[in-house]
Amino acid sequence: MAKDEQGYSRLSQHAWFSVTILGLLAIILGSIANFGCRTVSIPQYRQGSTGGILRGGSLDSGPFSYRSNQIVFINNNGTPTNTSEFAFDTCRYYSLLDNFGHEWDQDSLTTAIRVFASMAVLFGTVGLVGVFLVPCFGTSMFLWNCYGIFFLLTSIFQGLSLTITSSTLCTNNPILQILGDSSRTSAIRDSFVDECEVYAGYRCGVVATVFWIIAGLLTLMVPAPEKWKDDWCSHPPQESDDEDDDHIVVDPPEEKSR
Repeated sequence: MAKDEQGYSRLSQHAWFSVTILGLLAIILGSIANFGCRTVSIPQYRQGSTGGILRGGSLDSGPFSYRSNQIVFINNNGTPTNTSEFAFDTCRYYSLLDNFGHEWDQDSLTTAIRVFASMAVLFGTVGLVGVFLVPCFGTSMFLWNCYGIFFLLTSIFQGLSLTITSSTLCTNNPILQILGDSSRTSAIRDSFVDECEVYAGYRCGVVATVFWIIAGLLTLMVPAPEKWKDDWCSHPPQESDDEDDDHIVVDPPEEKSR
């Protein structure tokens, strides 16, 4: 192999390692943003005993689920209210609200965000699995570029899922809709602000979007790596069948002449 070819081969291998690591990190971070319940947060404020306004808990939400974070559930007459369907410290799907007979509205953007979140994980996983198998089976330049396009599409879907801040999950969350519709719990609804804040999951989504962009550009700019793992991918090592190798032949001692 010529020196230039060796250089391109090493460059492609380094790019493969970089793309694989970036893709794995992006999948993990994107899943936290897309399927966790801490993407955005709606703070709660309450009046303190001295008349001041104190920060209470928060209603945390993702595209598919929510959780209550130390929310103060005090109804209109100042007594604790029974809100067992809302008081969850772990993630709980919005679809389970239907089991309690609640009615709530969902805008088209929320539906689109859920589609974007699912497509980001699907496209990213397919592209990453293909790249991961390249050392074992090799790939063509066309297919290698397709992986890059997959990663760029994933970055678009992941980025579009960040529009959650403009959806009803932020501006008119289903939990707050249900609390506000009841005369008994409307005061709880009024204790929340009208705008949400970005939370840890949202930041993970931003980083995942950047990682997908970098992975896509690397894949498109660097030549496709060749198959270089024949020994352990296609032909696992086998023990030798030659039994003679396990024995040492010792010559018999020569008889001493009398």
